[in-house]
Amino acid sequence: MSEHDEGVDEHAEVASDGDHRITAFWQAARGHVGFGKLEGIIGSVPLDVVPPPSFSYGSGAEADDAAREILAGRRTRTTSARGDFAEGADLPRVGDLAIVLDSLGEPRALVRTTQVTVTDEVVDESYELVYPTHGPTPPVD
Repeated sequence: MSEHDEGVDEHAEVASDGDHRITAFWQAARGHVGFGKLEGIIGSVPLDVVPPPSFSYGSGAEADDAAREILAGRRTRTTSARGDFAEGADLPRVGDLAIVLDSLGEPRALVRTTQVTVTDEVVDESYELVYPTHGPTPPVD
């Protein structure tokens, strides 16, 4: 059991794109990818106001361990079976952003895809940590 699992309500809601935790995290993180507050208010491009997709690497301790590895810089790559992507689904692209969640659904890291290799069998994606957080989700301004 990870430190995040102790005393966890197993029915806690996981953050989704409309969740205030995702909104607050994106508000704090977007300046690290060149999106400032003014652009977010005006909405010069959709990514200014719409958070990138969020996901976790599994659940429970697996998700917490992966988030810690990303925050520590020890995990910078993921490989998925090509069959895990639905027919016609968008594959990862260089420059894509994503928010990594822990087991509680709390945003922990903003990552950016730096390299993608696609074969008939696998999709291999490398990414860099753009914005880390180690504590509670920051409040919304």
